Amino acid sequence: IGQHFDGGLSGICRVKPEWCVSCPDNFTTEQCMILGTAGFTAMQMIIHMEDCGMTLDHGPAEVLVTGAAGGVGSTAIALLSRMGYKVVASTSRVDSEGDFLRKLGATEVIGRLQGDGRKQPLQSQRWMYAVDCVGGPTLSTILAQMKHLGIVSAVGVAGGGLLDSSVYPFVLRGVRLLGVDSTLPWDCETYDKDPAFWKRQRAERLRVWKRLSEILTPDKLELLHAGTVSMEEVPAVCEKLLKGQIRGRMVVRTA
Repeated sequence: IGQHFDGGLSGICRVKPEWCVSCPDNFTTEQCMILGTAGFTAMQMIIHMEDCGMTLDHGPAEVLVTGAAGGVGSTAIALLSRMGYKVVASTSRVDSEGDFLRKLGATEVIGRLQGDGRKQPLQSQRWMYAVDCVGGPTLSTILAQMKHLGIVSAVGVAGGGLLDSSVYPFVLRGVRLLGVDSTLPWDCETYDKDPAFWKRQRAERLRVWKRLSEILTPDKLELLHAGTVSMEEVPAVCEKLLKGQIRGRMVVRTA
């Protein structure tokens, strides 16, 4: 809703029952909305990375999170740190958001990644796992700095929708690049008509919400909650979002 169908900020929507998922018993409806699509996406990315081999079996592992002060990035930090990973948070707002990111669980806060993944497709190996919420040149640099058999999950386009990279990270280091689509509901036109496909989609949504409810604590959710605004305040909040002036998650009060 809001991407495939109208109604992203509606108080009441008429939808197919298969689109709906019950709130976890230990979350209020407001807490579910603090997480929203961004929180759902962060958990979905982590699950995909686990399914591809991300693990703590060999001791504490380090995960890079870019766009760390945004909705997806900040939730990813809270989740990964609770799961036992060492999180390196990358943001262009180190001075203003560093303390916030450490409170969420980041063990280290760094600025934007340096280096050019376009001109140097293979750089010094730094990251085993990475969650990229920026895209563009940032993602190309991450790919160039990945360790052998590293895993990258990409979801952001804030830094641009083009990926200027090469095949070398994939064919010489075995790097795996994962995409995430958190918005696909049930039986959309132009998509697969096989009922089994949609059942798998729904099963994944249930799995994501279950993991969120098991990992996140009320204090972390409160840290993520940047505020609650009325419908009339939404345009002004959107302007601040586009300027990178909001951290975490905003909730809209529709009535």
